[in-house]
Amino acid sequence: MGAAMQGHPILKRWVGTHQGRPLVLDFHGDSMLLVNDAYVTDYRLSNRRLSVFGDTSFTVTYWFALDRMMIETGEGTLVTMAEQDLLARPMFGRWIGSGISSNWRIELRLDRGGVARWRRLPGGGWTQGEWERRSRTITFTWLPDSTTWTGQHDPLGSALLFEGPALEGTELEGETLVLWHSYR
Repeated sequence: MGAAMQGHPILKRWVGTHQGRPLVLDFHGDSMLLVNDAYVTDYRLSNRRLSVFGDTSFTVTYWFALDRMMIETGEGTLVTMAEQDLLARPMFGRWIGSGISSNWRIELRLDRGGVARWRRLPGGGWTQGEWERRSRTITFTWLPDSTTWTGQHDPLGSALLFEGPALEGTELEGETLVLWHSYR
């Protein structure tokens, strides 16, 4: 990310509605995520133009007014977008990380409706379960034995942290595990 981009007001998560459907643009410096696309996209800013290249590609005119980002499509539709707070961001998707002492590589998938699954990488079998979020605390219940994990969500680092007793009763007991949200 270039020095000019570091303080740019667009580097946030913006939410709005376009054609009756949610529109979410999540900027990460030199890339962005258009929520519900499969892959991270590239984008280019010039003057007041935003061009996005990826699963979904488009070019719009943008500007900021009263703490909102306004975008105007090529068809002349005006979309008002609000910044979404870090803790309000959905946690759905793929999380990848490893244990601090064991170097176990873990993949965790969080789906809508509280459905979760995890596996050891590479190629481990999936363990199915459920997840529930209370602010920064995430509780996982794994089937068939109802083993639970309790993790802490770091929204600034987009990470999940599991320490010591959080993994009690599993093969990871006593491990410190750090997972990062993976957009690829």
